Amino acid sequence: MSGEAAILDRLRRLASHPAARGLADDVAVLGDLVLTHDTIVEGVHYLPHDPPESVGWKLAAVNLSDLAAKGAEPAGALLSLAMTGNGEWEERFLRGLDEACRAFALPLLGGDTVALPAGAPRVLGLTAIGRATVPPPSRGGGRAGDALWLVGTLGDAAAGLSLLEADPAAAGPLVEAYRRPQPLLEAGRALAPHATAMMDVSDGLLLDAHRLAQASGCGLSIDLSAIPLSPAFAAARGTDRAARLFAATAGDDYALLAALPPGVEPLTLLQGNPVRIARVGELTKNGVFQLADDLGPVPLPGRLGYEHHPS
Repeated sequence: MSGEAAILDRLRRLASHPAARGLADDVAVLGDLVLTHDTIVEGVHYLPHDPPESVGWKLAAVNLSDLAAKGAEPAGALLSLAMTGNGEWEERFLRGLDEACRAFALPLLGGDTVALPAGAPRVLGLTAIGRATVPPPSRGGGRAGDALWLVGTLGDAAAGLSLLEADPAAAGPLVEAYRRPQPLLEAGRALAPHATAMMDVSDGLLLDAHRLAQASGCGLSIDLSAIPLSPAFAAARGTDRAARLFAATAGDDYALLAALPPGVEPLTLLQGNPVRIARVGELTKNGVFQLADDLGPVPLPGRLGYEHHPS
């Protein structure tokens, strides 16, 4: 064992408090408080030429997406801000952060600032605190026979990133999806009381669904043809098998993936919510990951999603 896997193993031994959930989930749960922390790094999680306002929005949104996956109501946030230069970039960044905090009722409570040498990549972190009214669903509570429901669409952010890499001046809904993800807080609160397991999809549907199934001790069946695609994605990439595999392995979607017992109807639970929802598969008993579409079985791709350190 080496690299990130070894560090995570060491951290699990340190994080022995029950609130840490064995570091097997995206959040810690301390009483009715749900806590999560995400860091974004220039050149890794956002492009150096992205508008600072969108970086501020994204930092808040990715943390709020973890709260959404646990059905939690935002209660506050702590910011870690690494500053470089004369502060102009940071001022615009804070404008975008403030916009997101106001949009999703997330009060900023404090944090820390440090100065980095000029030209160093920016490293930005946020701890989001939420409050749950029901026990937050973990990744690992799913059972064989549960249906897997996806809330949101897939592939837009990765398609937007591809556009920006080809042309930094690119614009449109796909670019907006990459730069300004929308945490599905209302949908998460509606589904959490009924979900046996739930998480957000940030590293790709196939990878994150596999993580949920493994944590739940189950196998997995995914219907590639059922994954929801936006009109903008379909226009840019199409809807064939290759396009759907791209969407199913793309990161930065911040959709929600919920395991729901047979008989639970999410369309009723989300009545009045305009977000897209689709049944994309189920948890199974056999421990195998099966992928198919309307044309038949689909071989699993070599890369299921975004891995921080594949080695």
